[in-house]
Amino acid sequence: MIGRVITKKRIAVIGAIIAAVALPLALAIPSMASPTAAAPGTFSALNWQPCGGTAVQGTDCTSITVPLDWAHPQGAKISVALARLRAANPTQRIGSLLVNLGGPGDPGAQLVENGATVIPQQLHDEFDLIGFDPRGVGQSRPKITCTQPVFDPKVSLFPTTQAQYDQLVAHNRAVGQDCLRHTGPLLGHVDTASVARDLEAIRAALGEDKLNFFALSYAGLIGNIYAHFYPTHVRAFVLDSPVDHTTRPADLVADENTASNAVLHHFFTWCDHTVSCELHAQGAATTYDHLLSMAAQGPLPAAGYPDGVSGDQVRLGVYKLLQAGDFGKPILATLIEKAVTGDASILANQAATSPNEADNAKAYIGIACQDVPSDIHSFEQLRQREDAYRRAAPQIGAHVEAWLVMTGCIDWPVPASDPQRPELVHGAPPILIASGRFDPAAPLPYGIAMHRQISRSILLTRSPDGHGGVVNDPCTRQREIDYLTTPSAPVPPCP
Repeated sequence: MIGRVITKKRIAVIGAIIAAVALPLALAIPSMASPTAAAPGTFSALNWQPCGGTAVQGTDCTSITVPLDWAHPQGAKISVALARLRAANPTQRIGSLLVNLGGPGDPGAQLVENGATVIPQQLHDEFDLIGFDPRGVGQSRPKITCTQPVFDPKVSLFPTTQAQYDQLVAHNRAVGQDCLRHTGPLLGHVDTASVARDLEAIRAALGEDKLNFFALSYAGLIGNIYAHFYPTHVRAFVLDSPVDHTTRPADLVADENTASNAVLHHFFTWCDHTVSCELHAQGAATTYDHLLSMAAQGPLPAAGYPDGVSGDQVRLGVYKLLQAGDFGKPILATLIEKAVTGDASILANQAATSPNEADNAKAYIGIACQDVPSDIHSFEQLRQREDAYRRAAPQIGAHVEAWLVMTGCIDWPVPASDPQRPELVHGAPPILIASGRFDPAAPLPYGIAMHRQISRSILLTRSPDGHGGVVNDPCTRQREIDYLTTPSAPVPPCP
């Protein structure tokens, strides 16, 4: 039986941590010809107004109008929502700091309206924090809208037969057509290059010559491509746990699979050496393998899941919790024990494929399929890749986010803006790239690849498990603070 009660409050806490580190995707940024930079004064001054509602007191909100298609700036327009939390110490104010936690599909304006608690207090003190909802996301209008669920538990993302593969392809096509019908032309213009152009419009509207940007996870791609387009407008960029946009999908999955396997085994070791761990007595690895064996025999019982929970949902839920680093380990142990003893619902709810998906899940796949087309063209090709991943890491078995993108974008009806290719950065000041050796969602090879593409960049590596240095490693967090406040100072390595 469960030694600790899984309360709603505890689940809310882990949910907040995971939301803070954001679901990253190992995606690709389109490579497009550098546009003409929006000059200061091109966009009128922003009309900030109190946000109201449930927003933290003192936050202001507004929006900026930008072209739907930056290749035709005089054409149709869309709006991008913004929120601002002024510097708590005005006498020490350095400037504005744009913040975004990636996703893709995470609303940055909402992050600031909620107090931007993931951002260290010193940055709250010295910067106006500016959150933006990327085009199609959150309060930006129009938004990516789909009436069909992106992930259907009845449609396997890990097909074992040609019929299941055909069902997956048909589902993807139907979801894409539904999203296009309800979203309109915007669905073809939610690529990261367009978001980078929007960022330049925001900088011009703020009236600031140089941009400061704190980007976590997928948002690192926004920072990378912005610096490619507008290197002279960069002051200080932190790209925390970014994902690479040059690697082919098969290798993206392989890298995440390998890193996640290492983090899972760190969890097993921690539990076996920690008496308070829920699985300490029986052994974490033994219990987890037993759970997978139970799921292989049929769906696991789970409250709120009439058809039960599959092994795929269990693995995806475990993967999600691995992103929370040390904070998530005791909770993961408890949820595995709870699943073994009769209720896998809370573990399954952690998965990105939860049936109760939010609006940003729709944005997630819409943006992902714009930025990286799937290179899967047959069931046999998909089966061979999955077999290789399972051989390399059987307890993870490709249950990572890069797989969700690779399979979810098969036969997506909206053409991708551009396939994977590097966006080289020259002429920008040093940009800080912070990557983790054991980051299950943005492995160190991603950071190394980005470092090679950005001239003069600084690569800071960390050892603690989890996704996002700012939330999982005090050393990385302090280095990021010091760099943003004094970007010209040296950045010492972390142990």
